[in-house]
Amino acid sequence: MVDQVLPSTISTHIFRELRRRIIEGDFVPGQSLREEEIREMYGSSRGPIRESLRMLLQTGLVEQQPRRGFRVREYTEQDIRQIYSLRAGLEAQLIGALAGRDLAPLLAVLNDVCSVMRDCYNRSDLHTYFEENRRFHQSIIDFADNRVLREVMEYVNEVSLPVRFRIMGEALPSRRSLTYHERIISHLRDGNIAEAQRLTKEHILENLELAVNAFHTPPGVPSRLRAE
Repeated sequence: MVDQVLPSTISTHIFRELRRRIIEGDFVPGQSLREEEIREMYGSSRGPIRESLRMLLQTGLVEQQPRRGFRVREYTEQDIRQIYSLRAGLEAQLIGALAGRDLAPLLAVLNDVCSVMRDCYNRSDLHTYFEENRRFHQSIIDFADNRVLREVMEYVNEVSLPVRFRIMGEALPSRRSLTYHERIISHLRDGNIAEAQRLTKEHILENLELAVNAFHTPPGVPSRLRAE
């Protein structure tokens, strides 16, 4: 029983650590993820490492190369434009599905997220700010309760995270995302679904050119960003 449970636990831990490091840019696009190096990092056997890499493959954050193993996903300009266009259109569609519903439970969650984001902004806590920003959008997706759209957006949002983290890392201390979120909440509270949809698309697409520029600028090189 222990042999059956333990590898899964180890592989999940390695998966989470590798995922975090890919999103935060420790592993750069195109970088090979070699089993030997991962084994040295985490002291694990080959089985859990391979399982963690297969889990990452399902998220879209890594790619498998025939006879060459796994590497961190690379993004073309077209990839980034398609990802942002999909995010904007799909999330606006989900907000449209909120019309006529009691939004009090959702608004309570969104207000809580914004409260945490304000605190993170004041403390320049990038990592928590980023996670709460993600939670804001995910809360809307979950509340809309559309299984098909949720599954599609889960993949689209996951592959967008390294790009979004790069933008936010260079943008802080901007509170641009927080300001947009506060305005979206206001429209939802007033029942103005159409304006909440418009603002959501504007919020996401306004970062499109910044995302293209940021992700094709080497880490550490300023790209004059003030978004996310």
